[in-house]
Amino acid sequence: MVQRRLLTPPPDRSEQDGFAHLGPVRMCVGCRKRAEAADLVRVAVRQDDNTPQLVVDVARTVPGRGAWLHPRRDCVTAAVRRKAFPSALRAPGLTVDPDDLAEAIGEITEEDGRRGRNR
Repeated sequence: MVQRRLLTPPPDRSEQDGFAHLGPVRMCVGCRKRAEAADLVRVAVRQDDNTPQLVVDVARTVPGRGAWLHPRRDCVTAAVRRKAFPSALRAPGLTVDPDDLAEAIGEITEEDGRRGRNR
């Protein structure tokens, strides 16, 4: 996987589009905007009894494909509405409850103290 480090925005893009990052850049599966990985939450799939379940990867160490998401309810809702998780994680049959996922992400961001940061 290629990690991009963009120090200055390309001439045809503005910083408002999410460029000029100093760390690894990922795309939110909800709003489809690029952001630093430090500002996003990683979710992955864990197989329980042959049933894929979506888990929030706090440590970012769960093996397999991951999807990145802003810790905001509107991004979670947009990703679920567009059915972005099964395709991004390559897990057919994966169903996601937006309320449960938003609650799990909210609990994690509150623990990390990131709730008050401007996103």
